[in-house]
Amino acid sequence: MKRNIVSTLFFLLGFSGVSHCLAQLNGDWMLTIDHDAERLGVISFEQTDEGIKAFVDGGPVDLKIDAEKIEMVVDYRDSGGRLLSRKLTGIIGEESINGTLIANHDDSVGTWVATRMAQNRNVQARPVDISGIWSRISAGMEKVDLDYTTSAQALVDNYNYLDDPGLRCVSPGLVRLSGWPYPMEIIQGEKQITILYESFREVRRIYMDGREIPENLPASAMGYSRAHWEGSTLVVETSLLKPNFVDQAGQPISDQAKVVERIVMGKNGRNLRSLLTLYDPQNYERPVIRYRQWRKTPDATISEYDCDSYPFYRGLQLEGRLTEFLDRVREQQAQ
Repeated sequence: MKRNIVSTLFFLLGFSGVSHCLAQLNGDWMLTIDHDAERLGVISFEQTDEGIKAFVDGGPVDLKIDAEKIEMVVDYRDSGGRLLSRKLTGIIGEESINGTLIANHDDSVGTWVATRMAQNRNVQARPVDISGIWSRISAGMEKVDLDYTTSAQALVDNYNYLDDPGLRCVSPGLVRLSGWPYPMEIIQGEKQITILYESFREVRRIYMDGREIPENLPASAMGYSRAHWEGSTLVVETSLLKPNFVDQAGQPISDQAKVVERIVMGKNGRNLRSLLTLYDPQNYERPVIRYRQWRKTPDATISEYDCDSYPFYRGLQLEGRLTEFLDRVREQQAQ
């Protein structure tokens, strides 16, 4: 009898500890992995009737929790377009979660840590100078599988590489372009910040004077951007975006989407980090997140972006797929 009481007590204490651990996870955590490069992301833990769920950058991940031990499998796509995954295992602590990771395709290893995200909002403006030429050092976690609506899932399932605007020398839009490995130049003024992208020779104007969005302004690949300072963080809100894709996996962006970027200068003045959040309820049940990091490269030169669409169309003609492509364009325009 005494043994049963002791066993029951240990069980109840263990269950209480696990419940406290799960409750402690709820919310957003800043994820940093060190694998082939430093990559940043956001883990969101959410308690539901079915148990606790995890999302990385707005996309669901496989999650296992056993007491203080945690395991997640996070999909991503490499620069060659291959769909891969990393398995993250670690220990849940009071202030952080950390552990090791293994890339399933080649067994390469790395480390990771997650810390709870602080909410610093509505603080007095303290502008910093972010002007200069910047070169990308990381495009973030590059999560592929996202939390799609039913209609968006159908679009993803129907996606074909023929739909990729970049292959036709058409701008792939703000979200995707911000992660491309070409430099950009930032020209900062009091009322306007101008960004010159080498990619697709795009020019972006970010208005700092509190103006309203003009009526009847047409949508564009880079949208219409307004910004303000929260402390030393530049907060940029962009709307009026043309329909496009998050990346080459065909995750759709609707014409009702809005993008919020929180851009921060590193303490050394050499690194720039952007937390980009895509709000698009038409396509996603929860916001999509992309982290971007750049390094200041004052000796770099913005080169001419040379893009010729002829090889794309000529290739389709030789493959006998030009009619297929034109039919897809007509179908999308009719939607």
